[in-house]
Amino acid sequence: MNAPHATHIVEGYLARLELELKGSDPARRAELLEDVRAHITEARAAITEETDTALLAILDRLGDPAAVADGLAEDAPRFAPSSKSHWGLLEAGALLLTFFVWPVGVLLAWLSRSWDRQEKVVATLIGGLAFVMGFPLFGPLVGAVLGPIVGALGGAAPVLIGTIGTLPLASAVYLAVRLGRRGAAFALA
Repeated sequence: MNAPHATHIVEGYLARLELELKGSDPARRAELLEDVRAHITEARAAITEETDTALLAILDRLGDPAAVADGLAEDAPRFAPSSKSHWGLLEAGALLLTFFVWPVGVLLAWLSRSWDRQEKVVATLIGGLAFVMGFPLFGPLVGAVLGPIVGALGGAAPVLIGTIGTLPLASAVYLAVRLGRRGAAFALA
């Protein structure tokens, strides 16, 4: 038995995926869409009774079209071998503000296409640790965790506290190093 809404469900999913892949190379986009379509067809062939629910379960296993598009884009080559990555004020602002105003800097890093998802997550976690520790709402929890550690360190406690304060700087340095390894060239355009 075919799912009564199979065509609408599959084509709707593929249309949303195509929208998410909008900025990619047209040939690559067509190839990726065909790969996903083939995967859906293969999964549909493996189910014994095709219902709307079974078809939706297949698409749920694939994931949200935005997440699928991000994953497919990460598999694609990021940079042509002979070209450099160009970055501009957004990336410069992300690096500078990650140290001085961590939430704004990390937001700018997430908006940039110069870093991949893993690099953005690492930078967010590094700086986020200091941000959470300094947030007044988490003071009692941080105090309960760090209190015994600071007491045990004695004279070395200021070094620990100072190190925590440099975590946003470490986050900015990490982003700069990752960008520099790609041979990025600064461009205002």
